[in-house]
Amino acid sequence: MKDNKRLLIIDDEPQLRNMLARLFIGEGYAVTTAENGANGLKQLRTHDFDAVLCDVRLPDANGVELTRAI
Repeated sequence: MKDNKRLLIIDDEPQLRNMLARLFIGEGYAVTTAENGANGLKQLRTHDFDAVLCDVRLPDANGVELTRAI
């Protein structure tokens, strides 16, 4: 059996974050979500992901800079 690809979604808008999670779960991804940059980085330290989908404007981080750090 093929393993699901692991995706981290970082977005501060709960409705958008949850909608994206449901969409990708429906496509077979194992999804983890984070509501801000700090929580996203915490998830990255403790789990491996195949991809990260990150909002550009987060309350505690610039998404572009966060993506570069990742």
